[in-house]
Amino acid sequence: MLEVKNLSIAFPGSLKKRVVNNLTFSVGSGEIVALVGESGSGKSLTALSIPRLLPTGAKIIGGSVHLAGEDLFRHTNSEISRVRGSKIGVIFQEAQSSLNPVISIKKQISEAFSPNVLSTEADIRTNVITSLKNVGINEAEVMLDRYPHEFSGGMKQRVMIAIALAKTPQLLIADEPTTALDVTVQAQILRLIKSLQEKNDMSVLFITHDLAVAYQIADRVLVMREGEIIESGNVDILREGPSHPYSRKLLDSLPGWKKREGEARTSDSKVNAKVLDVKDLKVWFPIKKGLFRKTVGHIKAVNGVSLELKKGKTLALVGESGCGKTTTGKAIIQLIKNTEGSIFYKGKRLEEYRGEAAKNLRSEIQIVFQDPFSSMNPRMRIGEIISEGMEVQKICGSRSERHRRVEELLTLVGLEAEHFYRYPHEFSGGQRQRICIARALSVNPSILVCDEPTSSLDVSIQHQILSLLMQLQKERGMSYLFVTHDIGVVAYMADEVAVMKDGVIVESGPVHEVLKSPKMFYTKQLLDAVPLIHSS
Repeated sequence: MLEVKNLSIAFPGSLKKRVVNNLTFSVGSGEIVALVGESGSGKSLTALSIPRLLPTGAKIIGGSVHLAGEDLFRHTNSEISRVRGSKIGVIFQEAQSSLNPVISIKKQISEAFSPNVLSTEADIRTNVITSLKNVGINEAEVMLDRYPHEFSGGMKQRVMIAIALAKTPQLLIADEPTTALDVTVQAQILRLIKSLQEKNDMSVLFITHDLAVAYQIADRVLVMREGEIIESGNVDILREGPSHPYSRKLLDSLPGWKKREGEARTSDSKVNAKVLDVKDLKVWFPIKKGLFRKTVGHIKAVNGVSLELKKGKTLALVGESGCGKTTTGKAIIQLIKNTEGSIFYKGKRLEEYRGEAAKNLRSEIQIVFQDPFSSMNPRMRIGEIISEGMEVQKICGSRSERHRRVEELLTLVGLEAEHFYRYPHEFSGGQRQRICIARALSVNPSILVCDEPTSSLDVSIQHQILSLLMQLQKERGMSYLFVTHDIGVVAYMADEVAVMKDGVIVESGPVHEVLKSPKMFYTKQLLDAVPLIHSS
């Protein structure tokens, strides 16, 4: 079906240094091939070169791509435009930047269908609703008239998947399609892609940094590093043990379920002192209708949540997209006003902090956002973004001191000191997330609200970031509220876990108890949906 031969890609000014170097591989009819590698390995550029959707500056300097005998590199712009959608569907990595913010979800999905499929308004609604339900969006009848900003990160990704699958293409290119999804929807999407592939004999090129996901969906796996394929074979090589040291390193970096078992946990009263106490938190959003926008009801995003976070501990807040966990985190950081309830920091209500105390509170409780790109000013250099908080909080008095501190932080999160002068658009999704973590750490917080901080990171960098956070916690006694859908990360990082569904906590307790012996059926569903390579 797909034949890629001697593909080479470079950027102007560095044509001698190829980001993709003489790459050759194939995807057979009805085959799912996973292209696995870290951020910057060239896997996304490889995928985007096939439908000729390379970013500005990237240049194909050699090779050929054939789809069912068609030479795609010889097509005119109009010819390749017709191929996209009808023969090649693409699921992009970042749904936030791929969806039009001023057009409804219904219109964006309907534009992907063939005109003869949608002859009436009723046809449009029926097909769009079906598409949304197929990718796990409940209450599709209500959601289809909404706009992208009204969806969570995971739900936006589901919309992108619905658009890509609208015409049932011959080849589906999925560029990290499950990165922002919770485990149950991830499992659903993987099953959906696999069922459509089997039903329509569709070929799939699946780009991912998650080896467990690759193992779940792929027939073959290609491991990519620095623009080259270093290992390939049947997907079972991931279970049996790959031969290349780099592939083994990726496997070893996966968050293990048992890595912290048996670790002695201190019970010292000072260490276990309560630093954050959330009592009966409610965040309701009004539903307004009519000419005068009368409130006719409320969306109860958070509906009576109580949490305790102890000094030097990690509390994981787990649940599906839309359950209210991100809203809870934003309410704690006071980016969203709570409707009812109280939030105490070191025994004092947040509302009682005034003046200089309120300013200092901003440095003591920081957040790492789920979507790194939208949380950074695109016109500011990375060094300025990271040092901005230090300047406001008067940390590191001189510019040179702040510069030196930023370089240290960049190194800590796996970037280079020279990245100081670059802009956000020059980095991959995973690299941008590392920058956001460095920014949060710059003001030396005591509490860090981490909203899916590793969701877009490849496994080795994820391991590095998690190890860094654990090191900082040990050295500085930092406390973490870890909002995540990754159960492996929960098992690795957390001391306690709270499982959230429909705005309420349905189960909570010590992490080893909840993960080993869940009491609620919903918790069991989450655990069953986790992709694993090894059964143990």
